[in-house]
Amino acid sequence: MNIRPVTNEDYPASMMLIAEFAEESLSEYGTYLDPERLEQTYKKVMPTSFCLIVEGKLVGVFGGHIVEDFCSKRPVYEEVIWYVKKDKRKYGIKLLRYVEEWCKANRIERITMCCMHNSQTEKLWSLYTKLGFRPMETRFIKEIDNG
Repeated sequence: MNIRPVTNEDYPASMMLIAEFAEESLSEYGTYLDPERLEQTYKKVMPTSFCLIVEGKLVGVFGGHIVEDFCSKRPVYEEVIWYVKKDKRKYGIKLLRYVEEWCKANRIERITMCCMHNSQTEKLWSLYTKLGFRPMETRFIKEIDNG
């Protein structure tokens, strides 16, 4: 197992993982993946994103970027995606811990994580709580008929 920064060469394998994530978690919400937007986002978050390699294959990705807290202007690492292939999920915590250590080394004091409400929410909430996170906000989505 190896964790390292994401590179341009990781783009195809990362997109495969993101497609798996979309199928597993986003499709229920009517969200689709726009290839152009994905490429733009990938380039934006690549300098602060990491991948998990197991047995020579990219099996996990942790993508995020640094933003300013809108109240205090403190730097915050904002997770955009954290996804590990189902059969390799036992390595997911190591990927998160790696990101936390990277944040410490870069003097980033906060990490925000999101949780899709259709992805074993209770398990994720329990996991995040055990890892020292606390809930801050829940978002709701509604489709607007513009027909």
